[in-house]
Amino acid sequence: MAEASIGHVVGTNGSRAMCLIDRERLTSARTAHAGETDNTSIGGFVRIDVEQHTIFGVLVELGSDGADHGRTLAEIEYIGEGVHDADGSLTGFRRGVTAFPQPGDRLRFAVESELAVIFAPPAVPHIQIGTVYPTKGVRAPVLFDMLMGRHFAVVGSSGAGKSTTVTLMLDRIVAQANHGHVVIFDPHGEYAHAFGDKAQVWDVSNLKLPYWAMNLDEHCDAFIATSGEDRTVDANIMAKVLLRARQRNIHAEMPGRITADTPVSYQLKDLTDALEEEAGRLEKLADAHRYTHLRLTIEQFFHDRRFNFIFNPDHAGASLQQLLGDLLRIPNAGKPISIIDLAGVPTEIVNVVVSTLARLILDYAIWAPRETRAPILLVCEEAHRYLPRVKSPATRSVEKQLERIAREGRKYGVCLGMVTQRPSELSETALSQCGTIMSLRLNNQSDQRDLVAALTEGARGIAGTVGSLRNRECIISGEGVPIPMRVMIDHLEAGKRPASDDPVFSASWSHDNAGAALLEETVRRWRTER
Repeated sequence: MAEASIGHVVGTNGSRAMCLIDRERLTSARTAHAGETDNTSIGGFVRIDVEQHTIFGVLVELGSDGADHGRTLAEIEYIGEGVHDADGSLTGFRRGVTAFPQPGDRLRFAVESELAVIFAPPAVPHIQIGTVYPTKGVRAPVLFDMLMGRHFAVVGSSGAGKSTTVTLMLDRIVAQANHGHVVIFDPHGEYAHAFGDKAQVWDVSNLKLPYWAMNLDEHCDAFIATSGEDRTVDANIMAKVLLRARQRNIHAEMPGRITADTPVSYQLKDLTDALEEEAGRLEKLADAHRYTHLRLTIEQFFHDRRFNFIFNPDHAGASLQQLLGDLLRIPNAGKPISIIDLAGVPTEIVNVVVSTLARLILDYAIWAPRETRAPILLVCEEAHRYLPRVKSPATRSVEKQLERIAREGRKYGVCLGMVTQRPSELSETALSQCGTIMSLRLNNQSDQRDLVAALTEGARGIAGTVGSLRNRECIISGEGVPIPMRVMIDHLEAGKRPASDDPVFSASWSHDNAGAALLEETVRRWRTER
């Protein structure tokens, strides 16, 4: 049964209506629905009957009408329209509005049974991740084919629950589709604890990323520290000697088609020999220092055991097929998630590692037969590190590869999921490619402005609450949900949460647990890097 009228329309435009609400009726409704769905405040849902349709909207602003005649001025943002049958039940709903209200049309609160129809998912694969605000029982669906078919972003300030939200979504997706292929770039080592035996964890102790899998740009980023014209000269040298080293692989197929970017293995000695040969051809011996410096830099990386997982001469015979199988979980062997723990990767090489892995993922998708190609989800935590809005030479390769996935990945079945606490520092190119955006609480005003600009039109009203959201509460907008919505994310049990909780100082400092044994073990691990 429809709610009683609470007011009427006084003005309208293409996306919003201005209404006057009787304050006594507003108070009565708040009392009548205590403990139930409360549509009487910001974020509440209302309906306006127009001809044969009912327009549904969300309260985005409340204020005084200026005359204080016991009325409240309300701004309503349209979310869509539905049709009711003879007994008043809502039988259908669609986004968008075709028949707009007129001044004088009556305003009512939506009831929970209507909201259940509005937020009901279509007959497509979906997961439920929480409860729609302000209802008590209407579940929030995420259409995961649409979520991953158009890229997505999860944003929110530190501690708001980003990692937990991502974990819950992935856990429920792979529970339904357990033959998936998910790769997570994990800069803080948070996710291994969350997925247990559903994930294969790769870190510097067991990851074997062969150096020859890097392309020319990544070789330059790793070994060349110069800038400007000097970098251009050094990069040209690297291009020549890298091509020569790859061409010396006697097992390579069609050696005449090899380029400096072709993922064909080469021996370290072939690379350093090529540098010496090029230096020997110089007419000006004064330029030989470039070749000597480059050779010494390369050898230094190969002799530093911190880089043993990538710059290791023994990796010359590594298999690209094995690397792709391990990375992409093909076959997944009951572990659909591959976690790349970057916490132990030295800072000076982490961007090169992420760039190389991201490029391999997209190149696999491009060259895999279309009819048997397995779609891949790549989740990038701290995405603003690798996709900065302000360009930096330090991130040129990784930014290029991740933006390439953002622009082209969808065509080849690669979805990019970006997780960041600073959307204002994230590449606008990448953010603009996201079909779905999930925002938890954002405290920074510049982040809030960028979020509102990135959201779909129908979500900008509820986006005004993003600074006051509770932990685990988020706004979801875009193609991955039936309509924009504010959601309280389901509680995730402790054993499935990522290891991202803040330290509890009061508990830790209430007893002495920092003895000499702690220091001894810390120093041992520091020195052995294990």
